[in-house]
Amino acid sequence: MDSSQLPNSSVDCSFSALDGYFNRVKAPVRFVAHEGDLVSLASGRDSLSFPGLPYADAADDGDDAQRLRFICLDGELKTAYPQLRLTKVPTARRFNGRGGVYESLSDTRPEPEGGSAELVLFEAAILAARYDYEPRLNGAMASETPDALYQRDLLDLVISAKKPEKGLELLLKAGFIGRFWPELYELCSVAHAKEYHPEGDAWRHTMETFSHRKGVDHILSLALLLHDTGKPDAVEHEGRRFDGHSELGEQTARAFLRRLGYPRAIIEDVAFLVRYHMMPSALPRIPPSSVEHILRHALFPTLLELYRCDELSTFRGPEGYYAACSAYKAYLKNTKNPYRGADGKKRAQGRTE
Repeated sequence: MDSSQLPNSSVDCSFSALDGYFNRVKAPVRFVAHEGDLVSLASGRDSLSFPGLPYADAADDGDDAQRLRFICLDGELKTAYPQLRLTKVPTARRFNGRGGVYESLSDTRPEPEGGSAELVLFEAAILAARYDYEPRLNGAMASETPDALYQRDLLDLVISAKKPEKGLELLLKAGFIGRFWPELYELCSVAHAKEYHPEGDAWRHTMETFSHRKGVDHILSLALLLHDTGKPDAVEHEGRRFDGHSELGEQTARAFLRRLGYPRAIIEDVAFLVRYHMMPSALPRIPPSSVEHILRHALFPTLLELYRCDELSTFRGPEGYYAACSAYKAYLKNTKNPYRGADGKKRAQGRTE
């Protein structure tokens, strides 16, 4: 849904207003303040729901590319952190910063002014990831298991940020990840050999991968977060310490994303990347015909990007990535040549595929 389909009295607010103010990449969740009550908001909007989120009065997920979260205004915008009281006209770069909002934007260590623990934690993690703030939590911690929609919104807003590792670290220190996302918390218990991973344990390694992204691609970011989640359950075999961790990670990623309510298409894409994230390292040494079903996949270029971020987060340089890219380019060239097979070998005379 674009701005022309929103009620005339609506303005961007919360993180959507801050994204406009700081020129951040558009987030997968859009926050809209409605100058009216829920009855007027619901009029003619069949996809509106009321999930009881601490940061929104209503939700509209009719367009999964950008999910809408509505806040019905009753005086001042209700948030925990003052920075989030900023509003913005959707069709113009015009902001409303009443109540000292502009002064709060320069406070790098904001403190919450009321709000439930769930709201404080949600806003703090996103402020840290998206805008480089260092928000104070004042001991805030969700008392019960948050709704799946809350968890998905939180994760999407953090990983679509410039520095997702800051938001994830905040959630780790607050105890949220250990309590509600155990698949990620278990990465902290996976010690890496220093000669291969000087950056530290599997959690530290995962956080490091985000710093090597060229953009904030949603599928890639989810895959980076989950690519090593099979390591805690992997068993050493024939000198391979984490043997089969890619296959185990695929199962873990599927279960995690399913629990948070992600659509099937996203789950399948992330599962593919996690399952095959080790394959590019072997690509220069194996016949392309043996992995052609992977090479032909639309997400193979994203798989190469995952491999690049993974490799650069270790002691190794980009040489392995360059070798994999070279092998992939050779495969693409050969598939366009009617006289050669995928491996570059000449076809038998008169034979085509």
